[in-house]
Amino acid sequence: MFKKFIIPGILLYLTLLGASVSQEAAVKTENLIIRDVTGNLSPAKLELFAKKVDSTFEAVHKFWSADTRINEFGKIIVELDRPLPKADSSFLFWRKEEGRKVRVVKVFGGDENPLLLAHKLTSALFPNPDKLIRNMMGEVAEKRFGNPLSFPMCGFDKDQWVMALQNEGLYISLSNIGSKHEDWGMEIINNVPVVRDRPKQHASYLEAGSFGEFLISTYGIDKMKQFNKISINVTRPWHEVYGLTLKQLEEKWLETLKLKSKGKESQISTLSILLRSNPVTACHSAQNLTEKK
Repeated sequence: MFKKFIIPGILLYLTLLGASVSQEAAVKTENLIIRDVTGNLSPAKLELFAKKVDSTFEAVHKFWSADTRINEFGKIIVELDRPLPKADSSFLFWRKEEGRKVRVVKVFGGDENPLLLAHKLTSALFPNPDKLIRNMMGEVAEKRFGNPLSFPMCGFDKDQWVMALQNEGLYISLSNIGSKHEDWGMEIINNVPVVRDRPKQHASYLEAGSFGEFLISTYGIDKMKQFNKISINVTRPWHEVYGLTLKQLEEKWLETLKLKSKGKESQISTLSILLRSNPVTACHSAQNLTEKK
């Protein structure tokens, strides 16, 4: 049985599967299909969630001026699911629906202000097998249009986190950050990311985000989009796009961070203390500090 509710500006489809009590509601916009797979949201709350997701997507889409690739992959599917045991989050994966490969952004909890949503919507617009490139671009969007409590920012500035990583000897050279989940202290099990090395994961995400921000602020958005496009066929084309090696770009980035850190010593010291105390829980501790302000 198929029921349709008219909500201003949105068509809400509620599918009742036979005699089953389970429900799956979905909102369709121009570029997205937004679903509540928990069956817990009322039509009004689903509408609010859909508006949040759609407005975030529109901001991300406008910022990047990107092709939605709907003809190739269909609309981006955003699914609200139950929170993960340890934290709310979002991630992107691929699956087949109606014989077609589609992009799915899974949002685990946080329907009012999802974590990492802008990041993963960017990854859906720019699918890339290299996790470093996905995260460089994704974190740029999350900083501007997402929830500041999202991992890896956790309520603080990524640049300040990187300086704290250096202070505590936890900094990872960019040349040592690989392209696969396993290189980031993670693995995917049944389409769900599992963290095996939290300090490595946190440091890698922070550095990718801060470095991506440096590249865009220094060289512009078009260069980043060009880098992403060429990288599909050429492994990390730093010199081809930016005219410098990764080592040279990394040196320029870190020098810029040092200059920007002046006057931010107190914040960097706070993050250094959190990392020194327990790098596994540093993000969660930082979130708690932010929420108490």
